[in-house]
Amino acid sequence: MRMANLLLLASLVIVAAWVSKASAIPTLQLYIEGATYDPDEETWVIYKREFVLWVIGDVQKFGTIYDVKLAAAVKSNETGSISLTPTKATIAQVQDRFVPPPPTPTTNFPSPDGAIPRMGSGRNLPTHGVYGPGVRFYEWLLGDFSLRDDARIGDFSYGFPSEFPRWGQINAYLVKIKGFSWVHFDAYDHVVLSKKKVRYVFAPFSHDALHTPEPGSLILFLAGGAILLRMRKRNFKA
Repeated sequence: MRMANLLLLASLVIVAAWVSKASAIPTLQLYIEGATYDPDEETWVIYKREFVLWVIGDVQKFGTIYDVKLAAAVKSNETGSISLTPTKATIAQVQDRFVPPPPTPTTNFPSPDGAIPRMGSGRNLPTHGVYGPGVRFYEWLLGDFSLRDDARIGDFSYGFPSEFPRWGQINAYLVKIKGFSWVHFDAYDHVVLSKKKVRYVFAPFSHDALHTPEPGSLILFLAGGAILLRMRKRNFKA
């Protein structure tokens, strides 16, 4: 009898731990294949100008994530281009099943200098040390995230996850960047809760993504003061 109680307790502990891991997954998050997680900046960093970017939606958490948008912030005084080509995540663990539709550029393509992305509520996305004077952004509408059987997802913070406790949706894009010295990515918009209450969500700033120059070049940018330093705000959560 005692052994049975111990086994039951152990099972409950395992289930509680699994539920805790699943509940920690943000509603939206970003990841770049082959990127390195920078714990100081709390972001996924890539040095290549061509890479596969994932926009990850936890559709099981609140249901459909509506009108998801992706913003790519750049320096206003630079000229360049950013292209997104739909593809599939190439990492086997996530079992990505579907190629997303082509993203649709919004009127912010690019935005005016100093503009800040706006969520569907009309509220500004928190600037988190990225947006403001000297910065503009390109914005795409990715559509609704509603697939519950598209891909396995986990918590993509502080490293690639070791567990994938939920099914969700991954929109993967081959990104090609020309001209810009750095590009910072954010994803955002809304879910509908019970009683038709709308909740506006965005990828937490510990789950976003950044393209920068090669490490040696980045040091020169920082020394010259020519790149914006991000000031993380840990209190924002989706």
